[in-house]
Amino acid sequence: METDSDVILAHRLVDLADELALGFFGRDPDSRKKADGSPVSEADLAVEKALLEVLAAERPGDAVLSEESGAISVATRRWILDPIDGTIPFLAGERDWGTHVALEIDGELRIGVISRPTEGRRWWARHGFGAYASPSARPLSTTQRLRIPRAALTLEQARVGGFLFPGSPVGAVQERMRWTESSLCLVGDLLEGRVDAVIDEGGHVWDRAPAALLVREAGGHLDDLRGGSRLDGPWLVYAGSGVARELTGLLRDVAG
Repeated sequence: METDSDVILAHRLVDLADELALGFFGRDPDSRKKADGSPVSEADLAVEKALLEVLAAERPGDAVLSEESGAISVATRRWILDPIDGTIPFLAGERDWGTHVALEIDGELRIGVISRPTEGRRWWARHGFGAYASPSARPLSTTQRLRIPRAALTLEQARVGGFLFPGSPVGAVQERMRWTESSLCLVGDLLEGRVDAVIDEGGHVWDRAPAALLVREAGGHLDDLRGGSRLDGPWLVYAGSGVARELTGLLRDVAG
C-alpha cells in the first residue's frame, strides 16, 4: 500500500501522544471537572498542546476539532483529536485509554488511528485501503489486515459490548445477547473478531471518528438508529453484517 504523508503524520501524532501520556500515567496528574462533569487532566492538556503545535507547523491551513479546545478554524481538511480517550481509567491507573486521531477531507473520513499505548497496540485505517492492527513500534511496516467476520448470527449468539450510561434503556435487553462490559478497546475487539457488535450511547465526534472509518474499512456497518451514521447523535452501533439488522432493530424499539 502506498503510504501518503497524511498517514505518516497521523502516526507521528499518535506516537507523540502515546509518549507524553505514558509519562504522566500512574503519577497522579492534576485534574479538574469540566462543565459537563467529565474530568480533564494536565496530561490531556499537555498532549493536546503538543499535537496542536505539530499540526500548526506542518498543516497550517488545516482545521482542527479537539476535545479540550473545540473547533479551531474552518477548512475543507479537518483533523479530529481526542488527546486521551478514557481519562477516567487513565487517572485510575487502568489500561483502557489511548489517543484518537482522524483526518476528514470535504466531510469524508480519510484516515483514522486509535492507540492503546500500555499494550503497544494501535488500529488504523485509510479510506479505500483497508483497516489494520499494528504494534506501536513501526506501525506502517508491521501490520495485520482486518476484516470483520460476515457469519450469520442470531442476536442470542452475538457477543456485544457497549459504552452505556447508568440507567440506559439497553439494560432492559442485555439478556438477549452475550454482553461484554469491559475491554481494553471494544472497537478493537470488533475489528479482531472477539465481539460481534459495539453499542455506543452518547459519544462525541472525536471519540467516534477513527472507529467509524476503521469499522467501514474492515467491512462492518454503522447505524445511528435513524437510518444513517451520524457521529454526533445519541447512539451509534458498530456491527458485523451477520448481526447488524437484528441488533439495530431491537435497539430502535428500546431506545426510541
